[in-house]
Amino acid sequence: MKNEAYYQAYLSHNQISRRGLFRSLFATGESAVVSEKHLPRPPFAAREDLFSSICNGCGECVVACPNGLIQLTQQQAILEIDYAPCDLCGKCAEVCPTNALHPNFPADTLLRPQFSSACLILQNQTCPDCQTACPQQAISSTLEIDNERCNGCGECKITCFIGAITLK
Repeated sequence: MKNEAYYQAYLSHNQISRRGLFRSLFATGESAVVSEKHLPRPPFAAREDLFSSICNGCGECVVACPNGLIQLTQQQAILEIDYAPCDLCGKCAEVCPTNALHPNFPADTLLRPQFSSACLILQNQTCPDCQTACPQQAISSTLEIDNERCNGCGECKITCFIGAITLK
């Protein structure tokens, strides 16, 4: 839910000039270019262009993560869900001195499961493991992902004993 604290955190990283405001009001219908997410970011991350410009690679989030899922790559925090899911505890956001991670940003890693052909369900076999492990109940019996429910925690990937799930 977006509240006043969310917008304060957002605006602390965004400058809106009068010229930019009027341009947006009188835009000619051209859509704005949104930067693509290139690296898996921790939950509570600012949008990618802001994150990459304000994360200074201090490593406070790395130390604060109780599961050791955050690493620094090229002086930027990335999330590596390889052996444990992210429980979205928010400790990384609490310690971030630059507010690149902030508790008022969405508790979502923006990672979504993708199923390889090794998945037993795709081979017409029974395996409800990823569906039952998902705390958000975001995976249907046909492996459709409900993007509104999924928060990218990685519980499905960790639970899959075949290793048929990757997070992208």
